[in-house]
Amino acid sequence: MPRHDNTPIWEVDISVIAPVSIRNEFRFNARKELEHPDPFYSEIQIRENENGFMATITAFAPNPKLAEKAAILFFGRMLDCLSLQLNLPLQLDLSRNVFIPRNIDTVRRRVDRNDFREAFQESRLLSLTETTFLRSLGWFRKGKYTQDPFDKFLAFWNSIETVASKYNPNKENCKKKGSICHIWESFKTVWGECENWQFIEGQKKWIDICNKHRKNIAHGIIPIEVDYVEVVVERMEELENVAHKFLINWRENQLDTKITTEVRERLF
Repeated sequence: MPRHDNTPIWEVDISVIAPVSIRNEFRFNARKELEHPDPFYSEIQIRENENGFMATITAFAPNPKLAEKAAILFFGRMLDCLSLQLNLPLQLDLSRNVFIPRNIDTVRRRVDRNDFREAFQESRLLSLTETTFLRSLGWFRKGKYTQDPFDKFLAFWNSIETVASKYNPNKENCKKKGSICHIWESFKTVWGECENWQFIEGQKKWIDICNKHRKNIAHGIIPIEVDYVEVVVERMEELENVAHKFLINWRENQLDTKITTEVRERLF
């Protein structure tokens, strides 16, 4: 691998806690996001460990601290895409498993080289064309792995709100009406009338109720009490399912990621 501009190359180990199985260790290259006349490629090595998997990533940086930060950002964006693709919690273990207890999963999703390569390519494409949607995937992945019910609720809700507020094709209908209207119009765009909405068929007050919970949690309006935690938890599975289906459907049918000649040159 060339030393671009005489920048040192580092190897960074990253551990990921995940209910996945990797049968055989594998390697491949992925293009990095650095803007440079010559493309930067990182060598990626993936291998299974008892908590999920370990990745070793090459990074170009003047010192080890910057190398680690660059590798975590680069790999984390891929994990955002992979988490949506697999619908599984994928948590970066920056503590090296010292402080994070974990039960061994008895059911694990088998993943292979193609899963990772596609997720890296997707993260690269979105970083070049649709950074807002990529950010929404970061919220979704956080919702999948966090154990705090309030953080989980906010993360899933933010994944929906981020997309709706940015991409709602009927923004003229939502002037001065806020995110509730954007989400309503966006759900109509992907699923039609409320009676056809995925997981929440006919629940016309669902967006308003969830948004009220979001405000209560985010602004500390409701004290943290067991009763209110139960109210939030009761809606969690439904919210998670809606968020996943909405993001998948929006990516497949609404997001126009045009691969122009310029994008193609920077993509591969």
